[in-house]
Amino acid sequence: MRRKDREFLIEEARERLQSMFLRFEQIRGAYPWLAPSMTYAEVRRTVTRLREGEWQSREPDIASDELADLLEGAIEKDMLVRSMLKQMDELEALRNSKGRTSNRVVSPRKANGGARRS
Repeated sequence: MRRKDREFLIEEARERLQSMFLRFEQIRGAYPWLAPSMTYAEVRRTVTRLREGEWQSREPDIASDELADLLEGAIEKDMLVRSMLKQMDELEALRNSKGRTSNRVVSPRKANGGARRS
């Protein structure tokens, strides 16, 4: 990999990492993980029902509003984690594309002008 490409990737990785840390700072508190089978729409409907009083929390120690807040925080956390994973994938794809163009492996036959060894 050329030095210029390496410097570009390092700077890009640094910027993305700083962005991730800043977004993590925005989430205050510990939130549960959402079940993989649940969609954001389902969770938002549940939050609405809890806030309107249609549903009550099954846990007597947790008020419905608190549970709704936890679910909203869980959505935020899940969205943040997914966006960070997407950024990591994009950075990896960028690294691979830069690496392929500058780290080509030359076979010995091509390096010798196509001549065969005897």
